[in-house]
Amino acid sequence: MKKLAVFVIFSFLIILSLQQTAFAQIEEKVDSDGDSECFLQRECTVNDEEDKTEEKEVKEKEVRKKISKLIKLLPTEKRLEEITYRIIWEYADKYSTLEEEVDIETATALLKDITRVYDPIVNKYKVSTIQIKIIKYDDKYELESYWDEVSNSSIEKIFKNAYLSGTPNEGIDCMFNYSKEGAITICKTDEYLIQSIIFDKYQEHFMYDKLRIGPEKLELNQNEMATRVVEEILKNIEKNKDVKNNYQLYKILKFNVEIKENDKKITESSNNLDEEKKKNKALGIEKNKKYGIQNFSCIKDEFKLITISGQFNNNQIKKDKIILEILFLDYEQNIIFKNTANLLDISEFETKRFLGNTKIDESFSTCTIKVLD
Repeated sequence: MKKLAVFVIFSFLIILSLQQTAFAQIEEKVDSDGDSECFLQRECTVNDEEDKTEEKEVKEKEVRKKISKLIKLLPTEKRLEEITYRIIWEYADKYSTLEEEVDIETATALLKDITRVYDPIVNKYKVSTIQIKIIKYDDKYELESYWDEVSNSSIEKIFKNAYLSGTPNEGIDCMFNYSKEGAITICKTDEYLIQSIIFDKYQEHFMYDKLRIGPEKLELNQNEMATRVVEEILKNIEKNKDVKNNYQLYKILKFNVEIKENDKKITESSNNLDEEKKKNKALGIEKNKKYGIQNFSCIKDEFKLITISGQFNNNQIKKDKIILEILFLDYEQNIIFKNTANLLDISEFETKRFLGNTKIDESFSTCTIKVLD
């Protein structure tokens, strides 16, 4: 009995010792207000990790929310169906990234032609795709630096070598180029760069094997998808800015072929005029008076109506009549039509102005004029 009592007392002492050891692991810290900062060390550690995890998740959500705005600028599959009048294009992938160091956001998407099936034996690589990229930037120099890292050619060089280029709105520059494999369209604003590349090796969506000049040259229409996709994105950007435009990008780029030709001729004419001024100055001819045909222009409008205008400055000899010959040329400088006009009773140093219109259904590029002897 005595041994039993000693055993019970010894067990009680051991239990008491264990409880004190357990309570020693509990630390209670009291701040200046007397509030408990933490009850258990383990509990404090868990709460701290949870707070950091929640803070990280909030930041990630904010970043995803910010970048997702670019994804929303992409045309929806429903809109693509409306453009093509049937279900053809479907998104295979789309994602966005943020380069915080240079403050550049990008959205990338891939469209595939779901009417075609990849067959590595019979129809190898026959599935057409469209690659879309939207870049949002704040600094044009940062954009150029970023572009040099992801592309083998600079933006300036791409636009310079473009087949077509044009300006749908103030502050927006666009270009189009193509090969037998497909086409590329890029539009650049002061805030966005939009690029669309279509790979259409078997030319199931558009004929990209046409020439760059001549009557059989490639001309865009509303079915060219690289241009159409960029147009849709541009309009989505402008819609967010409460700006509505009904322009058709392919028309603007189409007419730019003639603009580029005219700009080239204006430059050449200006250079020739500078040379003429130098010669006249050396010969002592009147500085402010140029004799012969001046201010000549030949412009075709969207209805294929050609307007010819200019003036003839006579010299010191009176003339009863002069005959003007006008030649109309195509893009290969072949004569497709010619006409003559007469100016009568021209006094000494008189200026006679002329204006006329004609319509030519053939492929017209420019025209020339000269005085027949």
